[in-house]
Parts: sequence; structure tokens; C-alpha cells
Amino acid sequence: MNNPKMENSKPTYWQNAERTNGRMAMMGLLALVVNYGLFGWIIPGIF
Repeated sequence: MNNPKMENSKPTYWQNAERTNGRMAMMGLLALVVNYGLFGWIIPGIF
């Protein structure tokens, strides 16, 4: 039932870096949306 291709593959440095970069980008987007929803500012003190 398990996929044999997935069992032999190990994530490389670049795969981990890209995954982490994507997660950090999503956290930044979430912070932007929450900040805009709570305070109405995109960048606090500027816009």
C-alpha cells in the first residue's frame, strides 16, 4: 500500500529550504491579514 518511491526518497537541503521559505511566507501573509483586520493598517504607522 505504501508508495515505494516515497520510502526511498530523503528530502534534500533545498527541498527543506523551499518548504521552510513557503511556510514563513504564509506566516507573514497571515500576520498581514490579521493586522489589517484588527487595525485597518497594512504597515503600522505608515499606511
